[in-house]
Formats: sequence, C-alpha cells, structure tokens
Amino acid sequence: MQNLKDEFLNIIGNEKEVEKLEKNIKTACYKITKKKISRLKKSDNKKRKVVELIKSYIEILKSENIENISTISSVIDGSIKAISYEKESEIYKKISLVARLNQEIEVEKNELKDNLQDIYKGIENFSNSTDKQTSFFLEKAISDTKLKQLLLLGILKETTEEAIITTVENQKNIQDVTQAIIQNLVFQTIQGDDFSKDKTLEVAKTILSTAVNIADEYQAVAKEILKGTTLGIKNGIANAIKEFNKNLQFLPDEIRDQKEEKILFEGLNIIDLNSDFLALLKDASKDSVGISKDILEDIILELNSSATKLMRITTDTKESILRKVEKLKESPKVNEFRKKLSAKLSNLQIEKKIKKINKEDIEQVAKDSKKLGLRAWEVAKNAIEGAIKSTKKQDKDGNKE
Repeated sequence: MQNLKDEFLNIIGNEKEVEKLEKNIKTACYKITKKKISRLKKSDNKKRKVVELIKSYIEILKSENIENISTISSVIDGSIKAISYEKESEIYKKISLVARLNQEIEVEKNELKDNLQDIYKGIENFSNSTDKQTSFFLEKAISDTKLKQLLLLGILKETTEEAIITTVENQKNIQDVTQAIIQNLVFQTIQGDDFSKDKTLEVAKTILSTAVNIADEYQAVAKEILKGTTLGIKNGIANAIKEFNKNLQFLPDEIRDQKEEKILFEGLNIIDLNSDFLALLKDASKDSVGISKDILEDIILELNSSATKLMRITTDTKESILRKVEKLKESPKVNEFRKKLSAKLSNLQIEKKIKKINKEDIEQVAKDSKKLGLRAWEVAKNAIEGAIKSTKKQDKDGNKE
C-alpha cells in the first residue's frame, strides 16, 4: 500500500489548484491502474483489481485530506479509462468498417457494458460498507462518471427522460435547467478520442426524440422543454467541436498514424454538421403529430435567421481543415492518404444503438436512469442557481459603489 501511495502522490505532486489537481489524480489512476492490470490476463481478475485499486486510491485521498465528490470522480474516471480505453477505441474503429463486422461490434459493446456494470457494482458494494461521508461522495461520483458513459451503458434515452421530467416537476427555470442538462449530457457523451459525426447525430436524435415525446405530454411547458433541449444539443455539440479543434490545431503537416488520420477524416466529416443538425430538427418536426410540430418549426426559423454558435464553429473547423489539406499536398504520402480516405468514405456507416437489453437488465436500467436523471438535474440546477446568486451579488456590489 505504501509503494502505491508513494507512486500516486508522486504523480499528483503538490498541486493545489483544484482543476489541475483533479486532472493529476485522473492521470495517476490511469497510469497506475493500466500498469497493474496489464499483468493480468483474465477479465474477471482485471475487474476485481480495478475495484481494489479504486478503494486504495480513495484511502489515499482520505489520508491526504483531499477526498470529495470531484476527486473521487477523477479516481473513477482514470481507473475506468485504464480498463476500457483500448476496447472502447477498438469498438468505435470497427464501427466504420463494412457490415460484416456489425455483429462483432455488438458483442464487444455488450461485453464492455457488462464489464463497466460489474465494476460499478463492485464500487457500490464498497460504498455500502464504508463511512457515511465516503459513501455520500462515492454515490455522487459514480453518478457523475456514468453520465459520461450513457451511450455505452445503453441508458441515454432513459436518463434524458428522467432528467427532463424531474425538471418539469420541479417547475423552476424549466428552459434554462433543461438546456444545462442536455448541453452537459451531449458534451460528455460525444467528446473524447472517439468523437465522430455519426455518434454525435445519434446522441442528438435520441435526446431530441425523447424531449419531443415529453413535450407532447406536458403541453403547458412544451416550448420551454423543446427550446431548452434544442439549445442544449446545439451548445453541447459546439463545445465538443471546440475540443476537437484543439486536437486539429496540433495535427502535424504529415499524417503519421491512424489516430492523426482519424482526426483529419472526422474534421472533413463534421464541417457540414450545422446542416445535419437543422435536418434533424426538420425530421423531428415532420414526424411529430403533437404540439411539438409547430414549436420545432418556429425554433428552426429562429436558427435559420441567425448566425448560430454551431455554424461559426463548424466554419472554423472547415478553415482549419483546408489549411491542413493544403500543407498535406506537399507530403509524399498524400496519394496514400487519399486512397484510405476514399475507402473510408465508401464504407462509412451510421453507428447503431445498443437495442438488445436482456430481461434481467431492465430493472437495473430503470434504477440507473432514474438516479442519473436526478443527478443531471441536480448538477444543472446548482450551476444555474450559482450563476443567479453571482449576478445578484455583482448587481448589489455595483449599486453600493
């Protein structure tokens, strides 16, 4: 334990700034966990080791007096990434291959989902046996981590539904809270190394269709629900593209490996994402037979008549891509890259949702989605209330002067 503690503390250093500390904790857990589980061959042994290490990391946080929801979230994030990163990357790489790989992808997705669920169950069992404070922190941290993996866990629709209904029933700042919830859900679900246009559109479609169904049921607040959802999706996508553009800026002038090739390819793929987003809204409006139809048509008119944030960011991506392609023309490997790009374009397929849920999983899905929906609402509500208090304080201080 002492050697583990020394290695952990050596990586996180003496950082006091909160954001950097959380990042260092995540890095430490990722590096140490990856090294520890690399020696193990059986999946069950790896999962048990991850849970065991998470327990140890939390004990270290406690001993250093830095245990809280955010630091425990960083511990879980880093540890989960260590066991799932390679398989997750492999999954989304295979999604772009020909149809004969689809069955294999579904099997691996379910295997990964089962692995994650087993680890979460292990952490939850630990939570039930520890002190009240750690248990409270763990519960919130687990929920925050799961919110980033809704697509893999197969509960994006259910969690979105629970979060929006909780917002409606609370009857406060429905549009703003819905927007904050959806923006965070979209960003957390699509951003990262596996960011892609296909994944983005699937997430957006799932969330939008869920919101439309709820809006048709809660007609008195349908406009607030749909406007908050639409703006949340748009801003969540825009924020994810911003992160993607940072990777694009550091792309070298010569493509050296598959990861760099994927970044450029996805850049070419997302420059028309603004049009795809509007098309998604139009399809949802056409398919709706309730009050949502007219509301979505009005929202589309508003978006068409203004230069949206998403449009500006996709334009920035286009300019970056064009500059990068111009430099690539000087590369001796450009013809080889063109051949690969053509092959990828011909084999491009839209990622399918995880549709098969075993009967024994239904109860767990309901339990998780309710808890995560409530957590998504809680995070958004606290953020908005904090912003309102800050604005009021600034106004008050200004009046004093």
